[in-house]
Amino acid sequence: MTPPRTDVAAVILAGGRGRRLGGVVKPLLAIEGRAIIDRLRDALAPHAHELLLAVADPAQAQGLGDARLVIDAVPGAGPVAGLAAARAATDARWLIAVAGDMPHVTSAVIAALLARAGDDVDAVAIRLGTPPLPEPLLAVWGRAAAPMMARALERGRYRTSALLTDDGLRVAWLEEADLRAVDPQLRSVQNVNRPTDL
Repeated sequence: MTPPRTDVAAVILAGGRGRRLGGVVKPLLAIEGRAIIDRLRDALAPHAHELLLAVADPAQAQGLGDARLVIDAVPGAGPVAGLAAARAATDARWLIAVAGDMPHVTSAVIAALLARAGDDVDAVAIRLGTPPLPEPLLAVWGRAAAPMMARALERGRYRTSALLTDDGLRVAWLEEADLRAVDPQLRSVQNVNRPTDL
């Protein structure tokens, strides 16, 4: 088995409040018999030498394992705050970010994203639909994204997809057809928000 890349870290964004599910810690939800957090760890482990866990409050990390904890610098700023905290916490060239409520992310999808990361790229993200829209919570973020994340927080701009579209990052897109090659049903981008999603 090939060891994880030393220039890649990963973060599971676990700072959500789970309000639509009664306040549950979504990464601990069991999907097909396994907790989402465990499923994500398995998908990320072959690719990243370090795993971070981004939360809004340290209490949210209870039961989520021993990953290095990073805390949102700006309370209530959503995933942008978690991304910024994680990107600032590691000097790895690439940071794979995955939402803690995406149970069907696979190692093959992570590999497809990382395959597009190169010297002429600041981020790699999935784009789906018509018109194509970015999926910022399953993406790879290079070092150049860190100052843009920090500026977004300073300006109160908390729309995560805007990091990919509004700030001049050089983004390599994994288009829907390319994603379907490794994930035919696009399950990797499905998240758990409501009881019906379970």
